[in-house]
Amino acid sequence: MKIGACLLLALLGYANSYKNYSGFQLLQTKVLTNRDVDSIAPLIDFTELDFWVQPRVGRSAEILIAPEHAIYFKALLNSLGLEPRVIVDDISVHVERERNEIERLRLLEKRGGRDPALDRFLNFEEIMAYVDEVSAAFPEIVTVIDIGSSWEGRPLKVVKLSNGPGKKGIFFDSAIHAREWIGPPTALFAINELTENLADNQALLDANDWYFLLIANPDGYHHSWVQDRFWRKTRRPNNLCVGTDPNRNFDQHWAEGANLTEWECSATYPGSEPFSEPECKAISDFILATPAITMYVAIHSYGKYILYPWGHTNDLPLNVNELDAVAQEANAAITAVNGTVYEIGTTANVLYHAFGTSNDWAYEQAGISLAYTIELPGGGLGGFNPPASDISLVNAECWEAFKVFAANIPISRKTFYLSK
Repeated sequence: MKIGACLLLALLGYANSYKNYSGFQLLQTKVLTNRDVDSIAPLIDFTELDFWVQPRVGRSAEILIAPEHAIYFKALLNSLGLEPRVIVDDISVHVERERNEIERLRLLEKRGGRDPALDRFLNFEEIMAYVDEVSAAFPEIVTVIDIGSSWEGRPLKVVKLSNGPGKKGIFFDSAIHAREWIGPPTALFAINELTENLADNQALLDANDWYFLLIANPDGYHHSWVQDRFWRKTRRPNNLCVGTDPNRNFDQHWAEGANLTEWECSATYPGSEPFSEPECKAISDFILATPAITMYVAIHSYGKYILYPWGHTNDLPLNVNELDAVAQEANAAITAVNGTVYEIGTTANVLYHAFGTSNDWAYEQAGISLAYTIELPGGGLGGFNPPASDISLVNAECWEAFKVFAANIPISRKTFYLSK
């Protein structure tokens, strides 16, 4: 599927307006104890610090820090016994490398014949163009469903792949956190496998319907391309700062928990109320209005995790054995590709406590008994901006996991007892 030449020239002028990350360092703490986590927890709300890997017992935290704050916060972390070390001395080197690689691949596409959907990162306009082209090329199986608009008016388009009525479906969304660029390529690859390579995957389409929301946070994703590579939130203005964390904005234990800040400049600000963000409301409305969707997968990065409810509590979900068995099967499929191993468990027990997440909402409020978050690998030491050369392997691994998920789609939704 080829994208028009005009879009291949898009964003040539974005470099001059991009946030300058020169001198920003990525720090890594020592492996944390319970006491260390308690010591570092108050720093999570500091807007001067961007925690790329949250504090967790038995792991190191990773923190992006601006040069003007580096001396003070390094001293503070050392005073707490956290032993910070610099793992990326200048993150702008990685940002510049990524931008140069995108332009290099665009030039190759212009000169003849590469498929941009599969081997590089695409901006929002390019992804929307791909959606239009694939639906035009395969009208018998591809339907594009407009489920709403973002705050700035960008469309939220779900790509549905189906070859007949009456089937259950699996719903994927990606890029709900704007800077997580590695997510959309995995969904694009899956669409390509179910269209261009349908002869090899006919049984997958015969058995189930597939739904893909490629960009769940269009404004934030666009902003991460043209202004700030590591922007995470939506772009709806609040009183003091712009943006809400859309994966804290779902009406599921929204804004609960001692560690959840209500400071609107925080990276995890949950919004003024549940579903304050039109993007989250649109996702909710569509899933609730489409009972054929009986499985949910949120695609995130970075880490190597397959997560399931709950995020708000360490308690286990009622059907934890079923959730874990499918996750283990998906992980085995990933590992078979190239040896990559994902960690599996509940969000709260494996990663951190999170409130108002789409995964927990889909499980409890929508009654989707198999609801997952898959956290894709980071790249090298750059975390959120892996090189384009990583895309093919991540795509191949995820496709195997996606096939496992699809083979386990429940026949119906269920009603669970409300969580604690």
